Amino acid sequence: MAEVRGKLTRDIVIVGASVAGLHAARAAAKAAGGLSVMVIGKEVRPRYDRQPPPRTALTRPVDLDATTLRSLGRLRGEGVDLRLDARAVGLDPGRRELQLEGGTVSYGALVLACGCDPVVPALLTGRPKVITLRRRKDLLSLRAALADISVSVAVVGAGFGGGEVTSTLAGGGRTVSLIDVSPQPLGQFGSFVAESYLALHEEAGVAQYFGDGVVEVLEAGRSRLLRLSSGTLVPADLIVVDGGRRPATGWLASSGLTLRDGIVCDAELRAREGVFAAGDVARWFNPRYGTHMRGKHWANASEQGRLAGLNAARSVGGGITEICAAVPYVRSDQHGVRIQFAGFLSGDEWTLTQRTTDGSIVLYGREDELVGVLAFEHRALFVRLRAMLAGAVAWETAVELVGAAISTSQDKPRSPRLRRDPSRHGGETR
Repeated sequence: MAEVRGKLTRDIVIVGASVAGLHAARAAAKAAGGLSVMVIGKEVRPRYDRQPPPRTALTRPVDLDATTLRSLGRLRGEGVDLRLDARAVGLDPGRRELQLEGGTVSYGALVLACGCDPVVPALLTGRPKVITLRRRKDLLSLRAALADISVSVAVVGAGFGGGEVTSTLAGGGRTVSLIDVSPQPLGQFGSFVAESYLALHEEAGVAQYFGDGVVEVLEAGRSRLLRLSSGTLVPADLIVVDGGRRPATGWLASSGLTLRDGIVCDAELRAREGVFAAGDVARWFNPRYGTHMRGKHWANASEQGRLAGLNAARSVGGGITEICAAVPYVRSDQHGVRIQFAGFLSGDEWTLTQRTTDGSIVLYGREDELVGVLAFEHRALFVRLRAMLAGAVAWETAVELVGAAISTSQDKPRSPRLRRDPSRHGGETR
């Protein structure tokens, strides 16, 4: 425990020992030279900071402390002042003061990497054995409960996180169900992706309930059932919720910062003079797409953390700050299949798909330009397409690349069979 008592002064202060916060601290310490760097974290043991998250820790004996403790030890060795089990409760950016429980810290530059709080349906709030997996202690609680193979698990929320938990727990004789009020999973990516995702979990023996929300919880001793809107009863001794996240900005309500589904920032991740934000709490202006957006995955948190820490150090010690023009990216491994997406979708794209025995590639286009790509496997091809998205990519160039890559991977070269997804068609395919 390293709480803050009284009043301290540091050159750079980072709120949040999160993925973004730890990367910000590392970048600031490296760039700051003789400047002092402090990290404020509300948990004694912060979350892991590696990709992908150790979902295998749910069912296998994994040392949850190993990676985190190495990271913290390295930061301490670089001179970073780590104050864990300390909570930020207020901010006065005009005076450059951060209020904590029991103390105040004056800063030269501040990085807000306070992340998000899980959103739990009201019907499930406060009930025992309802877990969100946002904190280390949740992971430990779930792992302990899973020691009994007879315990049934219902995963509420079929996003990438919910799908990963489901795939980790499926098999081995355990009853695992995946529930989502949406009629199709990952619907923002189109019907082909939704159908492929459904098939992936179905082949693994997962019971799936889509377009069917939880309306009642039936407790019966050690057992529990969920009644869905269709009347279906689903066994749910344990419930894992992946129902969304809310930016943890309540404590900033009187700070004067612009808060709109996150902390609104410019292209350099600056919320106002001397204050930067990073990770899934930051709604920053991405010049690559000309709009504000909020990243919600590990790659975004690590890259934004690095840039925010660097920009904070340079704002104090001197130097040119950098813009964040990142292409959004997410990776998820489920049932032995890697799913990856890169790009930015607004919902009016046309979609072409290529399926082979090695996996599937989905291209998203708008105005004769490639704006996104999603892949089930096809890892090398995805890497090439993702790199291309850093700049403008002509639609035909992407189509030709996919066609050539797929053809040369076959025993006999053949023309690519690309299929248009009419559910996302926003223009004429050429």
